Amino acid sequence: MLGEDDLTGVKKKIYLGFLLHQKQISIKCLAGLSVAILFGILVFGLRPKDFYFSNSVNWITERPGIRFSKYGIAYTNPFLESSEENIYDPNGFSIEIALKPAGYHEEGFNFILALHNGKDSKQLLMGQWRSWIILMNGDDYAHKRREKRIAVNIASLSPITRFVTITTGKKGTKVYFDGQLVRTEKDLTLKIPNGRKARLIIGNSVYGRHSWKGDIYGLAFYRYTLTAQDAAIHSNEWDKDHNFAFVKNYKPFVLYFFDEKGDTKALDHADGNHHLEIPSRMKILEKKMLSLAWDGLKLNLGSIQDIILNLMGFVPFGFVLIATFVKAGFSYNKHGVIIAIALCFIVSLIIEIVQAWIPSRSSQFLDLALNTFGGFIGVIIYRFFYVRVWGEMKEQ
Repeated sequence: MLGEDDLTGVKKKIYLGFLLHQKQISIKCLAGLSVAILFGILVFGLRPKDFYFSNSVNWITERPGIRFSKYGIAYTNPFLESSEENIYDPNGFSIEIALKPAGYHEEGFNFILALHNGKDSKQLLMGQWRSWIILMNGDDYAHKRREKRIAVNIASLSPITRFVTITTGKKGTKVYFDGQLVRTEKDLTLKIPNGRKARLIIGNSVYGRHSWKGDIYGLAFYRYTLTAQDAAIHSNEWDKDHNFAFVKNYKPFVLYFFDEKGDTKALDHADGNHHLEIPSRMKILEKKMLSLAWDGLKLNLGSIQDIILNLMGFVPFGFVLIATFVKAGFSYNKHGVIIAIALCFIVSLIIEIVQAWIPSRSSQFLDLALNTFGGFIGVIIYRFFYVRVWGEMKEQ
């Protein structure tokens, strides 16, 4: 084992090596190292994570329908011209959709369809969480606030096509699978949000971060509540040729056959003009910047790794920046520290702003705070060597 004198000697050698290295290295080398670290931070912070900016929505060739893969979206222009106009009867409305999920093991809460008017708290949402189909208003995806919803487990040995009928009104909300009633919530009445920004989105959220994988073969909205008999009749009609053309006889206010085959739009075959846009490139309809991640933060291995990476990733940057400024003649105790930490903050802020446009990334205030604090730690580490070590060496 090393004695106290030996440890002191090792300590002096480390200090001396650091000081000699600091004197020998030029400001150009420090500046170049800062740029290299900055480049690495930008590459890591802005990498798309398997996202290629193309819209992963394809027409199904063998039958009417569209297929959603990772990072896909289809959407209408806003439904309403004025906030006073109602698009459904106040006594209720109905939705029918034929779909086949790609699987039951995708992470997170994924949007099959949503009607969104610019306010997450008002949106009408049909989503999938694992093997559950969930219908709700609002944004209580994790159900922490215990807001009212209706949920049905669709698990089977393998994903199958389902003809789903949803009715809602003063007597509650019902869900039918293939014409059979599977769930009733008597105290839940769903609402369609209205307003100038109200639009229909399929396969994703307006933020592009809730991608659903699967096939949709037809979709219709009605301004009235379908009966159990209606649901059974419609399911039988669907079974004949798996085409939504029969729905036109029942006067829906929105209707998609999904038989356009390769066009950039899915036409609305009802009386309205609510055509679905299917762009070639993934489009984010709303940007959410610097969201408060701790509202739904779960401390698992992945989140802990992200916290450590966001914190430690900026430590070298803060260290090299302050070293560069001190070498350039700035005082450690004044301008150099302020500029170094401010630059860490600005670089992190730019990354978080850009991430709002990348569906595979998320713009989080927590990341900004961790990055900035990591840069501050780097400055403190430099202070340990610059002030304490330099002071001890001058005394000896």
